Amino acid sequence: MADEPIFLLGVGAQKCGTSWLYEQLAAHPEIMMSPIKELHYWDRRFHPDFFKPRDTRTILRRLLKQHGDRIVADQEFERVAMDCGEDYYLAFFRSRLRPKHRVLGEISPSYSILSTEEFRYIRTVIPWPTKAVFLMRDPVERIWSQSKMQAKKATGRGGTGDAYALFSKSIERRKYVERTGYGATVRNLLASFGSDDTFFGFYETLFDDAEVARLAAFLGFDAFAFDAEANPNKSADLRRPDKAEWNKVREAFADIYDVIFAEFGDRVPDAWRAA
Repeated sequence: MADEPIFLLGVGAQKCGTSWLYEQLAAHPEIMMSPIKELHYWDRRFHPDFFKPRDTRTILRRLLKQHGDRIVADQEFERVAMDCGEDYYLAFFRSRLRPKHRVLGEISPSYSILSTEEFRYIRTVIPWPTKAVFLMRDPVERIWSQSKMQAKKATGRGGTGDAYALFSKSIERRKYVERTGYGATVRNLLASFGSDDTFFGFYETLFDDAEVARLAAFLGFDAFAFDAEANPNKSADLRRPDKAEWNKVREAFADIYDVIFAEFGDRVPDAWRAA
């Protein structure tokens, strides 16, 4: 066993199995995953325009009023305190790290938008050997899953969520396009982490025993006893958009298919080849 634990940085992509992966890793006794499921520290730091503004001082005042001297034990406080600098991010992990932990880390799917330089900077800041994991899914299937999720959220907030309308407009919306830009993320990870320290996986094969074994070896374990049936990302069962609409979105992301086929060849699941 290595003297130092490995820091695992999960960088996405959204709706590609990251929630399932987080739950499985967090349940392992020798792995310490952030108890806050998505920290969004690095994307918020480097790309604040991707998020709604956060009034840090107002939030801290509210938390202080609620918790008093116990504020430091509040996870919302820890997350907001990270706005003050990297030391708070690192302290979040150091305070939870125990001798038994062989891996620690976090998964925030929108880290997939980070650049090569930003990934390199992260590696200089994190004091542990750092590896990255990036999961992909057939681009159109990923966008359809995101559309269903966003529609469900809108309905839950009292609005009217239309997954079909969101899907139709997806090729015009930044958050849909950037989260499906696998080619750029793959290039940036290879340039910053290299192939030895990056795990590239596919949603369509993620739950297979062979793929779980490959991930275990990547993190220095002999095996993982993951629950393939516990995928929390199974979204609402709606009829898929019609073929013309589906193919319109597929054509818009034709370059992504080309890049991933060129990079991963036969590893790309057969489902990606179906129109």
